[in-house]
Amino acid sequence: MNALLTLDHVTKSFPGKDGNPLEILHDTSLAINHGERIAIVGPSGSGKSTLLSLLGALDMPTSGMLAYDDQNVTDMGEKRRSILRAQHIGFVFQQFHLIATVSALENVMTGLQYTTLPRNARREQAIQALEQVGLGERILHKPSQLSGGEQQRVAIARALAKKPDIIFADEPTGALDTDTGHAIIELLMGAADQGASLVIVTHDPNIAARFPRRLHIQDGVVTELDEGGSHA
Repeated sequence: MNALLTLDHVTKSFPGKDGNPLEILHDTSLAINHGERIAIVGPSGSGKSTLLSLLGALDMPTSGMLAYDDQNVTDMGEKRRSILRAQHIGFVFQQFHLIATVSALENVMTGLQYTTLPRNARREQAIQALEQVGLGERILHKPSQLSGGEQQRVAIARALAKKPDIIFADEPTGALDTDTGHAIIELLMGAADQGASLVIVTHDPNIAARFPRRLHIQDGVVTELDEGGSHA
């Protein structure tokens, strides 16, 4: 089976304070398979979010190639990359990025606005996704009427509604208490059970330990961890 996502000798640099390029992610090659569950761990400032942004085609590498289902994403224009993200990739962030003035249902429907689905079908899929995360009774509530954990559930429902091939979650439990955070991880794992690949950035070793594959990043260098947590 072909990999869902591959990075081939990818680097990422940003302008440094002195004007010279500062390489945040060093030469990195890795593959993510269909249905795979991966945790990315590493200290603050190590490049975790940069790596996630590249994998999710939110940002493009300075050098090297990103491929999605054998399509060269690096050569795509921004419009094609936007369509790819809209149709195939789900994102969940530490900050929920909900629209404060509209209901949970409308927030989830925004995740489907770039699909070809008619509005009534988008509404139906959004309701199903909210029911999937346990918010079937709260679909008309605005974010201010929901707890932090419920707001994160709305954000997960928004990612799930499009039935993505892969879900990227960047510290999705960082703003939540421990019990709520573990409930959120259960929801994401449940989504992976439906066939989506799941890649999560976390600083919590207990969460990372639940993932069969773990990547460690430090000073822009990515390594695989074995089952005991040592560098493979």
